[in-house]
Amino acid sequence: MNKNTQVENVDESLTEAEFSSVIEALKQAIDPEMGLSVQDLGLIYSLQIVKKDKKRQLHVLMALTLLGCPLTAELQTIVEDAIMTYSDFTNVLVQIDPTIVWDPNRISRLARISLGIS
Repeated sequence: MNKNTQVENVDESLTEAEFSSVIEALKQAIDPEMGLSVQDLGLIYSLQIVKKDKKRQLHVLMALTLLGCPLTAELQTIVEDAIMTYSDFTNVLVQIDPTIVWDPNRISRLARISLGIS
């Protein structure tokens, strides 16, 4: 992962192994319009564990490439499903923050090559 796609682990209770498994899961969450993972597109900004009813819930903060995207709800579901399928988390909340302006500089090198941009 390059520095531009760095996801912030904002909670000490998220272990390094859990963090790594979630990052790998995010590589399976493919944006239906772009055909690339939300991880490679740099859409994920932070991961945090929140205790809710004595259970651990993973909160994922993400941005969109375009505010008002008609696939917002679908993309949230794609991210939740990928995390629940490819990591040990079964309680996931994906929040899209409309105040975050996505920066194309966050795109990974692999995604840049796929998109034909330098």
